[in-house]
Amino acid sequence: MQVGILTMHRVLNYGSFMQGYALKSVIESFGHDVRFMDFQNGQPRHRGQKVEMPTLANKLSKIPGALSDIAGTVRKRLFRHKFNTYFRDTCWNMLGVPEQPNYSLRADAVVIGSDEVFNYTQNHSFGYVPALFGHGIEAPLILSYAPSAGYANWTDAQADGIADELRSGLQRLSHISVRDENTRRLVELCTGNNPTLVVDPTLIYDFDHLLPAEPVVQGRYMVVYAYEGRMDSPQEIETITAFARKHGLKLVTAGSYHGWCDENLVVSPFELLRLFKDAEYVVTDTFHGSIFAMKHGRQFATFLRGDNPLGSNANKVSFLLHQLGMQSRIVSDLSKLGPVLETPAPYDDYRARWEPLRDSSLAYLRNALT
Repeated sequence: MQVGILTMHRVLNYGSFMQGYALKSVIESFGHDVRFMDFQNGQPRHRGQKVEMPTLANKLSKIPGALSDIAGTVRKRLFRHKFNTYFRDTCWNMLGVPEQPNYSLRADAVVIGSDEVFNYTQNHSFGYVPALFGHGIEAPLILSYAPSAGYANWTDAQADGIADELRSGLQRLSHISVRDENTRRLVELCTGNNPTLVVDPTLIYDFDHLLPAEPVVQGRYMVVYAYEGRMDSPQEIETITAFARKHGLKLVTAGSYHGWCDENLVVSPFELLRLFKDAEYVVTDTFHGSIFAMKHGRQFATFLRGDNPLGSNANKVSFLLHQLGMQSRIVSDLSKLGPVLETPAPYDDYRARWEPLRDSSLAYLRNALT
């Protein structure tokens, strides 16, 4: 079959790339021809504000700091340019994504997911995209694989008066799966049906054969993996750097600029995985950062973020870590960072939980596309 994937494959970060690459590769292994489909951004439909866009006053308040560290500001801008250019020129080619979007939604089958494709409250970026809920797709078979609603929920859908529209779109799907409890509840209350719970595509695909043979960074180091603007508070910086100094480690980050780290790298997605594999420790606050650490058996800690101006990660990250027996890796109190990192992660429990979830997730996807 000709299978289209509707996901956020043009987002410039490693997690979006990795989940798209994994899902495409798995579906191709079933014998199908696969391409990514583009969608038009929608209109804001959420009446609240989950993410606060910087105001003019916020922007002006940063000018003195930028002027006081001209060299740091230049390094950050150069890093952003280098990373974004690399992603567009190289990573999109790895996915088979053309430079110009193709908005055709016609195929033999369309898979919606993974990533936060059910998060219609992203007023600051995508807005509400009807196609991500099944509207306007021209295919005899439509299904979802591991979508997340992120910080959107059923209460939002009711308050925004959009529940019926979500329901009518989701009813076009022959098979619905989700990757977390918050999304499961949203779908169940919208449709009256209980969707299948599956794991993220990065947890059903083995990347090991794609990793470079040689280390990306020499020496002992700790990975800091967080989006720009996060994990940059003075308290977090001091706690993390103190731990690294205590253990004689360099601080290495990739994909987002953190000037307080020893090395800020632009690497390929598979070099990033090698970076995780060889790390002594990992500190992250992202969903996929947690997965990359677990896939390589690393000692790691994940900061859980509640409601904040940059958006909460609590729904998806907390569920992931509890689902896989790794809730002991959650840090909500900075004073606990050291003890969490120094306490061995329960990887026997992780494997006992992950393997059956991987197998059932693969079975769902294979059967849905048969």
